[in-house]
Amino acid sequence: MGFPLTFSASTLSGLPLLHLFYWISFTTTKLILTSATSSSFNLSGKQCCSQRKLVVYGKRVSGLEEAMRIRRERELQGTTKFRRRPPLRRGKVSPRLPVPDHIPKPPYFGSNILPEISSDYQIHDAEGLAKMRAACELAARVLNHAGTLVRPSVTTDEIDKAVHEMIIEAGAYPSPLGYGGFPKSVCTSVNECMCHGIPDSRQLQNGDIINIDVTVYLNGYHGDTSKTFLCGDVAGPLERLVKVTEECMERGIAVCKDGAILKKIGKRISEHAEKYGYGVVERFVGHGVGTIFHSEPIIMHHRNESPGVMLEGQTFTIEPILTMGSIECITWPDNWTTVSADGSPAAQFEHTILITRTESHPFPSHGHGRLNISPPQGHYTTSSVFNSRSSSSKSLTTSAFFNIFKDCRSAETSNPTAKVQQLFVYEMNERDRNSPAVLKLSQKEVNSLGDLVPFTNKLYSGDLQKRLGITAGLCVLIQHVPDLKGDCYEAIYSFYFGDYGHISVQGPYLTYQDSYLAVTGGSGIFEGVYGQVKLQQIVFPFKLFYTFYLKGIPDLPADLLGKPVPPSPTVEPSAAAKATEPQGTIPNFTN
Repeated sequence: MGFPLTFSASTLSGLPLLHLFYWISFTTTKLILTSATSSSFNLSGKQCCSQRKLVVYGKRVSGLEEAMRIRRERELQGTTKFRRRPPLRRGKVSPRLPVPDHIPKPPYFGSNILPEISSDYQIHDAEGLAKMRAACELAARVLNHAGTLVRPSVTTDEIDKAVHEMIIEAGAYPSPLGYGGFPKSVCTSVNECMCHGIPDSRQLQNGDIINIDVTVYLNGYHGDTSKTFLCGDVAGPLERLVKVTEECMERGIAVCKDGAILKKIGKRISEHAEKYGYGVVERFVGHGVGTIFHSEPIIMHHRNESPGVMLEGQTFTIEPILTMGSIECITWPDNWTTVSADGSPAAQFEHTILITRTESHPFPSHGHGRLNISPPQGHYTTSSVFNSRSSSSKSLTTSAFFNIFKDCRSAETSNPTAKVQQLFVYEMNERDRNSPAVLKLSQKEVNSLGDLVPFTNKLYSGDLQKRLGITAGLCVLIQHVPDLKGDCYEAIYSFYFGDYGHISVQGPYLTYQDSYLAVTGGSGIFEGVYGQVKLQQIVFPFKLFYTFYLKGIPDLPADLLGKPVPPSPTVEPSAAAKATEPQGTIPNFTN
């Protein structure tokens, strides 16, 4: 309930007097002030007001609420008001450093073409996890060493050289070197540089902040990590930006577990950043990592509605970038260095994490702190971070952790249904089954809500060498999306694999982009199956490619496996599979 306070004021000589009404409302976090003016007139239309009034309306608040409001205002003022540093200028970039012949190279070595993000979800077995852990441990050690070099007058080129030498001495390859033509072995992003800064002759200045992004390629696996360090005496607002950025990363990690929705990461990060008035950069994302440097899933750090869930055995990065101003960015002519559009400072932190159902034992390998992430009660799954960070006088926060896992190999041996198995299949409409049909329940000429689309198509193995069976089911139109020239359907259908049984799926089918559906059950060898399936639209509605991530079943038979042919509009099944010859089918394939 508001209460009025009225004050009188004398007039200014020679000026008409106005009634001034100020409305002030309080919340626990901010003060809102609005004003309005009016004049009093007599019947002749002349101004005759001779008194000024100040009217204040306020909401009753407790002393604690008022104290919190004042503290919050001061925090925001401290965040946004600081002395801006001189703009970043590019120095001289020295030639790239050599890599000895005996060091194994990643597939993109020798090419300046930027690789596309792979559509493969990288899910690792016990051997892969061990190699992944080794790569991430090395990346963490290199990052810690690089952090000790951060001080005024040191050049980012010197940091690059030290990082390069340490990685080579460990028998690994610096992953950024040559990736899409990147000329250096590490990314060094100073002040307003959001990411992908190229090391050069510029000296670090007292009060700078610098993100160092290290990725190593060891035994065929990439380990990826980064941290923002403080150089000398850094202003309080910049310290706060760095601290909150790391906290945002930790909050994103905290929601990770088998079966969790990917978009929760962005929601949790955004919620924390917004408390401090920071922006979350949308252009740069986290990514799957392993034998491939960048793959799906794509991890968005801002609020989003992207589909997809986390799967046991996945490894991906969480690497939010926060700014004190605009989240828009400008890329320099070198095609890599990306700075904030308004020159405001930016900070970034990055971990590579593993999604696992086994218990983990976190411990700090070098630093004195430990970040504990506990799964929700009633769930056995945990998220585990492949990283370790040492304490450093140049870094704002030192809390870090690295998880040692129980023997995954023995766990898989004792319970073969606990692991994730991938199954690749093609669905093809060869226009010989009178499918799909369209039942326009809406009675409208255009596709409308509620229209039904029953269908059945042929099913082939991922290597296109065998006819597996058919798909059969029903789609219900739930949304027409004209801007994207497509539709969203609720899909309920099954995949029939002859004598092996069937898999049922359900979920949103999007005709304009990749879709993710839930695996709801099965029969035969698929009894008890659960998981999810990714649907890639190749040629609508005639060619689709599916990647199943299956759990809860024994090992799949060799008949259903095989190296998949990369999806493209030109793919076709083998002649034997198309003709359903004995060598081109599975036993009693469904037709």
